[in-house]
Amino acid sequence: MSNDSGFPETTSFEVNVSKDTFKFNAAHFVAYNGFRERLHGHNYKLSIRLLGSRKICSDGYVLDFGDVKAVTKTACKKLNEHFICPMYSDVITITDEANGENVKLLCQDGAEFSFPKGDCIMLPIVHSTVEEIAIYCWGEIILGLDAEVLVKRGVHTMEVTCSEATGQEAVFRMKIPNTNNHAEIMKAVDVRSFIRTGELFPKPCLPVANEKGAGCSICSHCGK
Repeated sequence: MSNDSGFPETTSFEVNVSKDTFKFNAAHFVAYNGFRERLHGHNYKLSIRLLGSRKICSDGYVLDFGDVKAVTKTACKKLNEHFICPMYSDVITITDEANGENVKLLCQDGAEFSFPKGDCIMLPIVHSTVEEIAIYCWGEIILGLDAEVLVKRGVHTMEVTCSEATGQEAVFRMKIPNTNNHAEIMKAVDVRSFIRTGELFPKPCLPVANEKGAGCSICSHCGK
């Protein structure tokens, strides 16, 4: 089936950009009500997908790969070799220490951490998961590429994939707004608007053998 332009309805262009330079090393821990990971780190990687229209621009591009590479590498450099601090966490109290040079984190379970400010990247996220990091990166990259320019070029959607290890990745995809106003972009990618409200259902116990060779370790979910 064709539309009035003569192109089949399924016809469209897209570009995918994934480079070895789209990477950053960072420390983090995920924490939510009743749970906290140990402090650890990952070698994160990003990849970008831009969905366009049925026609490319007069320069032959959906968008120049070089533009995507430059902006994405800048976003990665900003995160590289930092502790990812989730500013909107509801289970971590974040304050400046008296010396003015360190950031203190007091967790719900009583654990305390102190990091030099220069070693922290304060992100507008609730949890330092790859899902929320992908949302943050989407906003940074769309601002760098200029959303209005993308829309004029027929690019309507951008997808950011964030991986923390081989085979472990999250994808965030959203329609590109026709504005490059910083405040409006930040509102569009406010992580809190993408999080379900209400309590989590308890996770079922995993079949991990205990010292006796069967069952799970003692936990509050099943009481075993």
